[in-house]
Amino acid sequence: MWHASISRSQSAMSVKRYAFTVHGYVQGVFFRKYTQNSAAALSISGFVRNLPNGSVGGEAEGPPDNLERFRRKLEQGSDMSTVQKVEWDEIEVRKEGEGQGYMKATSSERFSIARTYY
Repeated sequence: MWHASISRSQSAMSVKRYAFTVHGYVQGVFFRKYTQNSAAALSISGFVRNLPNGSVGGEAEGPPDNLERFRRKLEQGSDMSTVQKVEWDEIEVRKEGEGQGYMKATSSERFSIARTYY
């Protein structure tokens, strides 16, 4: 599995975390892989998953400038997707060891495609 990382030397002030939901034609069109690849290119950690309502959601953590570029990539979408709207809400940066499974991602870990169970 692919891993993106951010230097541990970055201070907490230089890292932010966002929850996102992407609405539109975004399932079954490689949107999650596109999201993972976009995160890799920008050293963003977190996860992405399909949601039961047909949208895609996740969390992303990294340097503010990279997160802004990542948000624009989500708005652009993959070649086969059609993005109608991106919800983008700042959330608290996770501390080391918080969360469970893919929710545990910290700035030193990966950006993963999470399994979807509905």
